[in-house]
Amino acid sequence: MDFMISHFCDEQNHQPLYKTRKQSISDSKNGPTLLSSSLPNDEYSDSDNENRLPPETELGNIEYKAKLVNPTTSRIEHLITQMKWRLREGQGEAIYEIGVEDGGAMSGLTDEELRDSLRTLKTMSQALRASMVVLTEKDVTMKGSSVRRTVVEVLVRKVPESQQFIEVRLAMVGGCDVGKSTLCGVLTQGSLDDGNGKARIGIFRFPHEVRTGKTSSVCNDVIGFDNRGKLVNYAHNSLEEMVEKSSKLVTLIDLAGDAKYQKTTIHGLTGYTPHFACLVVAADRGITWATREHLGLVAALNIPMFVLITKMDLVDRQGLKKIISEVSNLVSKAGLVAREKRVKTKRDAVKAAQELCVGSIVPILAVSSVSGEGFRYLRTLLNCLSTAGTAESRLQLVGLPAFFTIEELYNVPHVGQVVGGMLTEGQLHEGADVLVGPMKDGSFEKVTIGSIRRSRQAVGCVNPGEAASVSLNLPNGVTLRRGMVLTGVDNQPPVCFEFTANLLLLCHSTKYICEGFQATVFIGSVCATATITHINDSDCLRPGKWAVVRMCFAYQPEVIREGSPIILRQGKTKGMGEVLKVFPCSQ
Repeated sequence: MDFMISHFCDEQNHQPLYKTRKQSISDSKNGPTLLSSSLPNDEYSDSDNENRLPPETELGNIEYKAKLVNPTTSRIEHLITQMKWRLREGQGEAIYEIGVEDGGAMSGLTDEELRDSLRTLKTMSQALRASMVVLTEKDVTMKGSSVRRTVVEVLVRKVPESQQFIEVRLAMVGGCDVGKSTLCGVLTQGSLDDGNGKARIGIFRFPHEVRTGKTSSVCNDVIGFDNRGKLVNYAHNSLEEMVEKSSKLVTLIDLAGDAKYQKTTIHGLTGYTPHFACLVVAADRGITWATREHLGLVAALNIPMFVLITKMDLVDRQGLKKIISEVSNLVSKAGLVAREKRVKTKRDAVKAAQELCVGSIVPILAVSSVSGEGFRYLRTLLNCLSTAGTAESRLQLVGLPAFFTIEELYNVPHVGQVVGGMLTEGQLHEGADVLVGPMKDGSFEKVTIGSIRRSRQAVGCVNPGEAASVSLNLPNGVTLRRGMVLTGVDNQPPVCFEFTANLLLLCHSTKYICEGFQATVFIGSVCATATITHINDSDCLRPGKWAVVRMCFAYQPEVIREGSPIILRQGKTKGMGEVLKVFPCSQ
């Protein structure tokens, strides 16, 4: 059975099997509650509610201010403390809506009030050594009024003291020949494509990728934004200069679209822990098998996503409108909500970034890598993207034992073994002793961290949620592999052969799966063969049904965590779910 969009839905009730990313995929033993979704009739621009925003919330990095005119000294101190809170919530970024009431009504400001409010906001920013830039202006003058009233959006940015820059990781997914690598090339090199793939040459890692024009590996590259929100790329800078000039870096994770490299794509999504995903669809090709496949993977892993339609110069306005409608319908069947109208203004892009960070709405943009149309709004969206999580949750993660997953291995001359990966909890410090493992027998080896680098910049410490390269001083005879972890010397994590998972079988070549079936499972950075040893309350696992199964790794124990998403694949067999319980080897 081919993996079609029908696997997202219950065929009789046409209800999506996925919940939105704010909900757990294992609320009950029988799997998630079915959701109904419908496309909203409103759009980003020209809507009935265009002069109203959602009510302000205490959490998050968005602050509403009706006006900031002639505040007292005590009021200024309170406003500075408030800005500090919003910056912490946004990991160094905050968006101020000036001229907006707490309830969301856009009352606007006169020209004089606006000047005074921006002057006050600048005073607040300077007190915290933060930068500010006006993103958009909106005229909200009432009909018949002679006094102009304006609402402005302001981006305030301050790199946290513990970091050199703010980092956002963006995974580029979609079928082959849709322009993912070309898009990354245009963003990173600053020059448009010639229509024949010239811009993508610098993105590829291997000669066969250059010859075929198809990505077969996980390709990473970065773009930066300075304090003014201006794009910084390789056009006139080396990577070191770009990192030095940028206050925010966006790592573009270019993933393979060809079906034969699907395992590499899944590993890139599960192991590299992207904050957001960009589903790329070519306007001239429309929705393909890979579009449905990758949409399913992103939905299963609960990664916030937006859709980018490329090659818009190859279709007319009616053709573009048709493909947007088709994409909206496809996304809605996956349990998400897509806008029927694409992002068409800079203010739309700012709003799309805000909604993408806090909700399950999927924005849709359209660009052309040849003409450059639409890239202005894409850059605005990337500049405004903010990583999820509250300040309290990040502080809690820092206090936990270190947990670093290994995704890449390098042998660097005169340095030795270098591992690249992601720190999810705790901190790693240069010169500290850590444990690395598990080995084939489940044991861990004590090693010393030599040096740490982020985007080729030497750092002394890595914080939760940050990607880094770490050099290790290894004892003789120790061999590392992807999927291993680095942990504190006093906090060796439990390793396991067996675990239980709440699993949804999406499709299989026959009517059911029995105990003893082997498949490749992807759990975080772990990619290994596992056997289904027991199926609860049933003698088989059927497509479209949830079941609690017990699985066993075939070759060696691994470190996995309860609550982690799991992807199962073997040929045409595909499944997804969540790890429920881990059975340590000591048991």
